[in-house]
Amino acid sequence: MWDLGIRKDYCNYAPSIASYLPSTRYKIEITRNVVDILRDNGVPPHDVEGIIWSHWHWDHIGDPSTFPATTDLIVGPGFKDAMLPGAPANPESPILEMDYVGRTLREISFQGSQTLRIGSFPAFDYFADGSFYLLDSPGHAVGHLCGLARTSPNTFILLGGDICHYAGIFRPSKYLPIPNSISPHPCRPQEMSSLCPGSAWEELQISRGRQKPDALFDATFGLDLPQAQRTIEHLQELDCNENVFVIVAHDSTVRDCVPQFPASLNDWKTEGWGQRVRWAFLGDLELYWKSKGL
Repeated sequence: MWDLGIRKDYCNYAPSIASYLPSTRYKIEITRNVVDILRDNGVPPHDVEGIIWSHWHWDHIGDPSTFPATTDLIVGPGFKDAMLPGAPANPESPILEMDYVGRTLREISFQGSQTLRIGSFPAFDYFADGSFYLLDSPGHAVGHLCGLARTSPNTFILLGGDICHYAGIFRPSKYLPIPNSISPHPCRPQEMSSLCPGSAWEELQISRGRQKPDALFDATFGLDLPQAQRTIEHLQELDCNENVFVIVAHDSTVRDCVPQFPASLNDWKTEGWGQRVRWAFLGDLELYWKSKGL
């Protein structure tokens, strides 16, 4: 299981998080935990071999205690030294002891002879059969992981977690330049029309002190921003591959472009979902495109 989102009873997070959330004024509406969604769709909790936390931030960790003790908790490098013990043993910890006590807590190592390399990412073959890899992706948080799931012999979905928070932070790139024509139009996805950015994109970038091949934005949130930027560059090397569908956790365009669980995403390429999501973030520039008659 990749991440658990926000727990339904978010007032019961570790005290440091539960006391912080009201200050954010976030509107949090959670009616079911992930374990409930799985159970309602025919996946009993005891069938879940492991929960993988992409990282330890509150909007990803959910409530592991809702799963049986036979379900492992998998975390990235440096997690144990930085995060343990949880609350209440350490009242300042952002996690709870009950998140991991009584179950196997596995910290993935990307050192040694079993370490692979996928692009520039150190990688770990989770099931040792090439079906799912964990990627070492530091920068945003201690122990941040990405997942790479094989969806067919030649296609993959890259689960980006919070490697960055917006598609425009890694797109376009020198590996994946903005195309001459984008269909459907990101601002009018239901219409049979296209966006032809042309010189308008370059004008926009230059006006912002950027160059045409640059991503729309830089990363501005993370534990180690220089490291996060290097990791984003590794992501860009894979994102340009037409057989890799990158999904970052906070990309809201995915919700509208692909079917939700329990539907399968294995046919994402033939269904055109990856291509549809790739440039959908450009819809956020609707006023600019309109000003250019696009």
